Amino acid sequence: MSYRYLFNTSGRFVAFVRGDNVFNPQSNWLGWIENGNEFYDKAGYFKGYILDDDRVVRNVQEMPRLRRLPRIPPIPPIPPIPPLPRLPQFPLPLPYEDVFDERKRGPTNRDAVR
Repeated sequence: MSYRYLFNTSGRFVAFVRGDNVFNPQSNWLGWIENGNEFYDKAGYFKGYILDDDRVVRNVQEMPRLRRLPRIPPIPPIPPIPPLPRLPQFPLPLPYEDVFDERKRGPTNRDAVR
C-alpha cells in the first residue's frame, strides 16, 4: 500500500494518507477519509476536503456537519520517508482556508489539526 503526502499552502509536509486514514508525519492518527476526499478528525468532526493538489481545505461558510461516530484507531504504520518540501501554492480563494496553515487568523485557528 502506498502513501499520499499532504502539504499546507506554504509547501510544508504536514500529514500522509495510508488507506483511508490520515496520520501526521510521526504516524499519529489524525482521522479518516470518507467519500473520497472528506476528512474527519479522530473525534468524528468534519475538518475539510482533500484537494487534488494535496492540501486540506475547509469552506468557512459551509454549515457545520453532524459529528460522525468515531472509529477505532488503526495500527500506526511505519512513518514514510519525508518528501522534499513543495513550492508554495497559490492562496486559496475566499471562503476557503487551509486546515494545516499555521498563519491562520481568527477563531478557527483553534480547530487546526495538529
